[in-house]
Amino acid sequence: MPTIQQLLTAISVGPADEVPVSQAGVTNAISVGALLSGMQPAILAPTGALLGRNSLGAGGLEPIVVSTGLGLEAGNLVATGADHATFPVATATSGSDQIVLASGGEPKLLALATLQGWLGIGGPSGPLNLASLPVATALGAADLVAVSQNGTTAAISYANLLDSETIDQAAPALPAGDTDSLWVSQGSSNLLRQSFAAVWDWAEGKFPTYKPPVVELSTTTTLDGTVHNGRVLVCSQPLTLSPAFVNMGSGFCCEVLNFSTGNVVFGSGITTSTGQSVLLPMQMALLRGTTYSGGNVIFAGIVSGSVAVTETAPGQIVDLASPSVTPNSMTLTWLASTTGGAATSYSIQYRLAGTTMWTSVLQTGVSTASTISGLTSSTQYDVSVTAMNAAGSGPASTILTLSTPASLSVPGQVTGVATTAITANGVTLGWSPPGSGDTPSGYTVQFALAGTSTWSVFVTGMAGLSTVVTGLMPATAYLFQVNALNAAGSGIPSAPVTASTTAAGSAVTSIVWNLSPAASYSAGAGSIGVNVHVTPSAAPVQFGLSLSATTLPNSWVAGTLVNTDLWGAYVATPAAAGTYYAWCEGTDGSSPTACPTSFTVT
Repeated sequence: MPTIQQLLTAISVGPADEVPVSQAGVTNAISVGALLSGMQPAILAPTGALLGRNSLGAGGLEPIVVSTGLGLEAGNLVATGADHATFPVATATSGSDQIVLASGGEPKLLALATLQGWLGIGGPSGPLNLASLPVATALGAADLVAVSQNGTTAAISYANLLDSETIDQAAPALPAGDTDSLWVSQGSSNLLRQSFAAVWDWAEGKFPTYKPPVVELSTTTTLDGTVHNGRVLVCSQPLTLSPAFVNMGSGFCCEVLNFSTGNVVFGSGITTSTGQSVLLPMQMALLRGTTYSGGNVIFAGIVSGSVAVTETAPGQIVDLASPSVTPNSMTLTWLASTTGGAATSYSIQYRLAGTTMWTSVLQTGVSTASTISGLTSSTQYDVSVTAMNAAGSGPASTILTLSTPASLSVPGQVTGVATTAITANGVTLGWSPPGSGDTPSGYTVQFALAGTSTWSVFVTGMAGLSTVVTGLMPATAYLFQVNALNAAGSGIPSAPVTASTTAAGSAVTSIVWNLSPAASYSAGAGSIGVNVHVTPSAAPVQFGLSLSATTLPNSWVAGTLVNTDLWGAYVATPAAAGTYYAWCEGTDGSSPTACPTSFTVT
C-alpha cells in the first residue's frame, strides 16, 4: 500500500471530494463538504477592529475599522471627540441652536438661549431682579462694574471706570461764566456741584485776610519769579540783590525791607527812584518788573525809613590799583575818600571790558582791599569801586581796566638732581630747572629710605636750585627727588637719586665763632664767609642763616676743615631783606650755636 508522500498532490479541493476516515474499525469515504459542515472557518482581524459584515448578501464575518472619534476601551466602543476637529465652524449663533449636555447621567439637548440666560444672570431661575440684590452703600476703587465691550460682557474696576475719560476727551467749553459748575467735595468723597459765582464769592472774602509770604535773605541773591514774586523779602544781613528778568518776567512784584545794619546793594539792571544803588538800613523798596516800549526794566521805588540820617555820603575813592592779577583773580586796593562821610562798606563792580552789564560784590567794613575770583584767563575787565554809608553811595571811582594773563600749565620734570657734601646726618642736593611747562615758582624736595615707597617732604616752595637735607640717620641709604611747582600745580617728580650718609662721627661739644658776618649785604648777591673753632677738632659741622637767634635755619651748608680745629664755609646771601644770624652745629645736630652778632641784608 503506498504512503501519503507517494500519492499525487491535489491541485484543488471541493466539497464533493472525498477523504478516507476510520469508522468503527472500518475504512470508509466521506466528502469534504460533509466533513467540514459543522465547523466555523478561522477569523483573522487586526487589533482595534470590530467584526461584522460589510459585504452584500450572506457570508461570514468581516473586520470593521473603528473610525476617527471612536475607540475601544476595555471591550467597549466609546467616543473620543477626535472627530470634532472636522466639524464646520459656526460663525454666528441663535437662540434656537442646541448643545448637548449630561443631565442626571443622561445626554440631553439644551437650547443655546437657555444657556446664555443662565450664564448672564448667574443662575437658572430666569431674569435677574436687581431689587433682590443687597444694596451697596459705598464703592471702593477695586469694586467691579459690569460693562458690555464690543458685544462681550466684561467687568471693570470702579477706579478705572471713573478714570476712563480724560479731559482731552471732553467737549470744548464756551467762555467761562458765573453759572458754570465745578466738581467739589464737601466733608466726604462724594462729588457735588459748585458754580463759578459761588467760588468767586468765597475767594473775594479771603482777600482781606491774605498775607504775602515772608522770605528772609542773608546772602547775596539773584531774584527769581518762582521764589520771590509776591513775597516780602527781609534782608537780615548786608547783601546784593541782582535781577534776572528772564526768570522774573513782566508783572513781577516784591517788597524789600532792609533790617540789617549795613546797606543792601541793588545790582546792575535795577533802576531806583532815588538814583542810588543802595537801600539803607530801615528802608523799604517796592520792586516791579515791567516790559514796555523802552524794553525790560526792574524798577525799585525806595521809601525812606524812620531813622534820621545825620551824616553825608562818602566821596569818591582814589588810587584804585591792582597789585596782583592771576589768570582767574585780581586783587584790588584803593584809598578811602578824604571828602564826605566815612565809608562803612564798599561796592566792587566789574564787567567784561566794552560791555554794559556790571557784576556787583558787596564788601562790608572799612578794609580798602578786595580780591575778585572766578575770572576768565586772557580776558580784559573793567573795575570800579564805590564807597557807601548810611547816608548813601558816593561817586563811583575811575574805571580801572585790567587783563588777566593766560592760564598757567604745571612745570615740566626737574632734571640733573645730584648729591654733594654728604655727612652723617645730611646730604646736599642740587638740580636743574625743568625744560618744559611754565616757569616754576618753587620746588619741593622729598626723601625716602632706600627700598621703600613712603616719601617725606623736607621742604616745599623753596626758590633756589639747591638745599641741604638734614636730620638723616648715619650710615643709611636714602632716595631723593625734586619736583617743580607753580600756581597751576606740581610737575612730575625728578628721577630719584640714591645717596648713603656717612658713619656717625663724634659729637661737637663746643663751637666758638672766629669769623662772623659783618656790615650789610645786598639781597641775593654773592655769598658770606664764616668760620668757627670746633671741639673736638675732627667733628664735622654745618653752617646756616636764620632770621632769629633762637630758631634754627631751614637749610645748611656743610663746613670744610681749614686747619687744626678751624672749620669754615661760604653761605649764599639770602634773597630776602632782613636782619639775620649765622648758625653752626655738628652735622649730627649737636651743639647748635648762633653767632651773637646779627647782620643786615638789604
